[in-house]
Amino acid sequence: MRVLKIALILVLCFILSFLVVVSVSIPSAGVGGELRKAWESVRGGVEIESPSVIYEGVVSLGLFLFVIAVLTLDMRYRHFLAILAVSAVVFMGVVPPQKLIESVDWALIVFLVGSMGFAAILRKLGVFTYLAAHIVKISKGRPLLLLTLLSVLAWFTAMVVDEVTSIVYVIMVVLELSRILRIDPDELVILVVLATNTGSLALPVGNPIGVYIAFTTGFTPRDFILAALPLSAICFLATVILFSTLRVKYVRKLALAISSRSDMLEAFITTKIVDVAPKERNARIYGVALLLAFLGTISITPLLAEFLTSISGFHVDSNSLLALVPYLFIALTLPVTEAPELGEVIAKGVEWPSITFFMFLFMLGYSLTWSGAMVKVAYGTITLSQTINPGLLSLFIVLMFSSAILSAFLDNLSLVVALVPAIELVVGVTGARELFWSILFGGVLGGNLTPIGSTANIVAVSILERRRKVKTDWVKWLKISLPVAVVHLILTSAWSLVLLEHGLL
Repeated sequence: MRVLKIALILVLCFILSFLVVVSVSIPSAGVGGELRKAWESVRGGVEIESPSVIYEGVVSLGLFLFVIAVLTLDMRYRHFLAILAVSAVVFMGVVPPQKLIESVDWALIVFLVGSMGFAAILRKLGVFTYLAAHIVKISKGRPLLLLTLLSVLAWFTAMVVDEVTSIVYVIMVVLELSRILRIDPDELVILVVLATNTGSLALPVGNPIGVYIAFTTGFTPRDFILAALPLSAICFLATVILFSTLRVKYVRKLALAISSRSDMLEAFITTKIVDVAPKERNARIYGVALLLAFLGTISITPLLAEFLTSISGFHVDSNSLLALVPYLFIALTLPVTEAPELGEVIAKGVEWPSITFFMFLFMLGYSLTWSGAMVKVAYGTITLSQTINPGLLSLFIVLMFSSAILSAFLDNLSLVVALVPAIELVVGVTGARELFWSILFGGVLGGNLTPIGSTANIVAVSILERRRKVKTDWVKWLKISLPVAVVHLILTSAWSLVLLEHGLL
């Protein structure tokens, strides 16, 4: 039955791909003409409406839609499907293999491996548990303060490390607290997931989407601090306020549980803070200091690149330098880690399957550009926005809302990887680099809406279901996430309007 379902999905995806590629015709004049010229210069003057290119477009778009459609049914197939699709576009003669290899942003891959390795070392040092125990201690039995501080932990760690590391450890704290307090963890899990995704928007290191866009566009950490960090903070405050307002009954249950189980909370605090050997405590404090230094270093990477350029006599690229920053901090952990164990920690801490998936996703996304499918998507998006209301703001809003809605049901990283080549073509014609922010804002915040909207959501749901042996209730999730997502998009629209009007994007 499953095989028949997958076969049916494959057929439907190729039918849809055929209809899109064949029915969308790009004119030779205006914006369409500029898009054609930009694409044909990449392909060496090949005509976009030629039979061979139509074949390439149908195959590449059909395979991409197929991968995304099956991922919505079962994420376990993502690695196999990505590898299968890339193999197909190569051996069906759609894209030269050397072009696919070149399409991978290797600086980004190096950065992700280093960031995950550094996070794994901090995890082994107990940095995240140490911070969480202090949050429980500071809350002093007040439920709203506990909710807020746990949300701050999720928001902050997602911002400075990454959303997956953040959600894994915050969820563990949530589950431990729910076990001690004997409360249903579902709503608290949803809250910290929303906080995690919102925090991951703030800096390029927080989310694979942010990392990908930063490396693709050349946006610096300083750009993120000016454009994304304030929006992330505003949306985070809105999240906490909405949850506290809409889930009053849950807050009351939490207050009752805290008052009746205060002895267990004290034991948790004692175990994680008080009864800790001096050597272990010092290692954790050193880890926290490194984490803060890491945040500071990535924020001044452009200045460091300029300084190294001035003293070295050769040009130092800011993004390439950023890719190697995590390794500096891995080296700085040696005073509190055993050097012979470092390789094992990194090997186990790095999500190698995710890295592999990411690489093949780059290749699959590039196949859409090479085949001309993304040119047609770009032209269709521009035409839609200009039909609604001519101008940059209209295109920005259309892209943001489209990416937000689609990322709620599709893997948001896959979506952005597919959209970036199209936007690069549009930017090449219009010069409007601001459009990259639209898919960052929409892709990250739209991922909050459903349990499958982002990697953090999927990880949290998987841990929760494995612990409780119960499937996640989509209705309960939407009751909390839908109002939050709507408010986030309204706030993001207003924020973007202000930045666009003042030329700050």
